[in-house]
Amino acid sequence: MNGNQIQIKWKLLLTYLAVVAVCIAMTAAITRELTISDYSQHLSEMAQSGMGGMMNSSMMISLEQTFRDALNVSLIWGGLAAAGVAVILSFAISRRITSPIHNMAAVTEKIAEGDYSQRVVVKNRDEIGSLAESLNCMAGRLQESQRMRREMMANIAHELRTPLTSISGYMEGLADGVVPASPEIYHLVHGEAARLSRLVDDLQRLSRAESGGEELDIIKLPTGETLKRVSKKLEPQLGEKHLQFDVSVAPDTPPMMADSDKIEQVLMNLLDNAVRYTDVGGRISLEAAPHDGSVQISVADNGMGIAADDLPHIFERFYRADKSRSREKGGSGIGLTIVKRYVESLGGDIAVSSAPGKGTRFTVKLPAAMPH
Repeated sequence: MNGNQIQIKWKLLLTYLAVVAVCIAMTAAITRELTISDYSQHLSEMAQSGMGGMMNSSMMISLEQTFRDALNVSLIWGGLAAAGVAVILSFAISRRITSPIHNMAAVTEKIAEGDYSQRVVVKNRDEIGSLAESLNCMAGRLQESQRMRREMMANIAHELRTPLTSISGYMEGLADGVVPASPEIYHLVHGEAARLSRLVDDLQRLSRAESGGEELDIIKLPTGETLKRVSKKLEPQLGEKHLQFDVSVAPDTPPMMADSDKIEQVLMNLLDNAVRYTDVGGRISLEAAPHDGSVQISVADNGMGIAADDLPHIFERFYRADKSRSREKGGSGIGLTIVKRYVESLGGDIAVSSAPGKGTRFTVKLPAAMPH
């Protein structure tokens, strides 16, 4: 809460004090006015009757009783007037306090019905104002989440439709005899089916990673051995494009705490991405070094690079920096999303830097194993 916000408890306290002060002031004023008026009238009547200087005991009693009666009447009228004013003030102030709450309740009901465009007008800078701002923030995030969900569903449908359409077209052609039943055609159909299967597998992995359903076996892993094992699996792809590949591990790099399968998938995805976007004869490097109590692993290439406008979105689902690339060359668009989720689940973080035409560097930081 900001320091310049007035807390509701102080508002209520000031309200009560104001009501009490008004009640006391009105009661005192009315009592004083009516009491003095009645008392003066009684003395005037006594003077007119010639009894002003001849007061005996019965007169004093009568005078005292009259004064008491006048005071009682004054207090009754003063109390009624003060109560009436207090009710009016309390009603007005309570309505001012509860009106934004009713407004928030109405907006909340519309949000619950799925209308995430609703917002509360923030007029007060107190707890209610903070609550209204929090409600608006929640509605904004829900609206963005709904937009992303709809976009993701559309992207999934599009990604699934592409290989299914291809498979369907080939099968119809084979059935009608338009397409010859050659090994090449069967190979193409098998390739589309394999791409469809990979997409489904990626979606399942992403779903488990985002829901926290992945079981992790975090153990102490030798950094150098892990990098060498991953690079060994990449040799066929590197050979196809005649890429120069360098693996470098600083001598003082400690072991890392990670899940063996997950960190291998992370590195394989990053390296596969580097191979895909690096031209023939290019260079890719895989490096590891200690950094502020953690293990820092970098995957760098001298490929096409990523535009500055695309960098903030590179880890979003189905986002492709190069829209001109085909899905065969550009992948499903969720590989980096899975990478980010895996790295975060391992207690690390990932960053990317890039320059168009100069290359891209992904940097992963993971917890280092504590020395015994």
